[in-house]
Amino acid sequence: MRSINVINSIMVLSMLATASHALAGIRTVTQRPTTQSLPAGHAVLFNDGQCPAGQIAKFVHKQKSDGLKKSCVHLN
Repeated sequence: MRSINVINSIMVLSMLATASHALAGIRTVTQRPTTQSLPAGHAVLFNDGQCPAGQIAKFVHKQKSDGLKKSCVHLN
């Protein structure tokens, strides 16, 4: 049972490290992004106050879209 807990802990830590590495290149902004302020293919983090505790909004301007896609991501 202890070995299963250790393996689960290692898997969770590995996933968190991967997620924080993926977010490392994304900058945090202080004003809500728009399609004019965010180049196509880029993403930014913005605290719009609508995500659950411990999460922040990630806005992505898709390459072939006129709109922004919003998702809540963990801050780790």
